[in-house]
Amino acid sequence: MKRIAFVLLLVSCATVKVGTQITPAQIGTKYARLTGYMATRGAAPGGRHTETAPAAIRHDAILDEATLAALSPSQTCLDVVVRTAIEHDEPLDQYGITFQFNGTPSRAIVENERVTVVDYSYEGMRNLVSAEGVAANQYLGLNIAAPAERVFRVIERHGQICAGVGGAVASVYLELVHPRWEVAEYHYHLGYEWRVQ
Repeated sequence: MKRIAFVLLLVSCATVKVGTQITPAQIGTKYARLTGYMATRGAAPGGRHTETAPAAIRHDAILDEATLAALSPSQTCLDVVVRTAIEHDEPLDQYGITFQFNGTPSRAIVENERVTVVDYSYEGMRNLVSAEGVAANQYLGLNIAAPAERVFRVIERHGQICAGVGGAVASVYLELVHPRWEVAEYHYHLGYEWRVQ
């Protein structure tokens, strides 16, 4: 019984992570680019929650990406793009940033952040009339809706995350944790891992 509980704990604490294996010559190229969507860990109520766009909008409108951009003896830099619906927008330096070089944590800083706003138009529904009535033994409700033009506003934050470590590399790991966006205290996050051989 103890073994089953231990396995469930491992699953519930699992990090949402994407990864790849590259050669040193591929650092800074398209082959060092990783993409993914922020999500909660699996133990949140109802299972894992992944960020979504309205059904009429392509899901990749909110696709995040990171590229292992540069590696020198004294520094490692990652180019990142975080795309979120406007209600979840936060500056990159407000995310909980975990950076590891060959398994060793290191302090990372955000540089050269720039912001782009992208609007996606789609047709949704708008309530024209909504009325409710309650009597002693009955309930009446009326709702009339009509098609309406809507806008899904996405904030793209482009920036560089650098750490003052470098040299011979076996792995680089970056995790971004949204500071406020959570379900039952399980924060939305995404991890990226590069294995260099």
